[in-house]
Amino acid sequence: MPGYPEGVIGVSLTELAEPLSSLLITVATDDGGLAQTKCILTAPPPPPGPAWGTKYCDGFTAIPTPKA
Repeated sequence: MPGYPEGVIGVSLTELAEPLSSLLITVATDDGGLAQTKCILTAPPPPPGPAWGTKYCDGFTAIPTPKA
């Protein structure tokens, strides 16, 4: 996936009701960073395999973390 960060140590999946039943994927990295993408889960179901991600998901974008 475009923008997928290096050093991912954790993943969170959240189903969103809008828009169009989406899956929000958030990843945490070993340097304290966060990145997120949204995938659309609509009927008919997308095909399995690598084409699913690039066709139905946005690229990952960094989530700014608050400064301490």
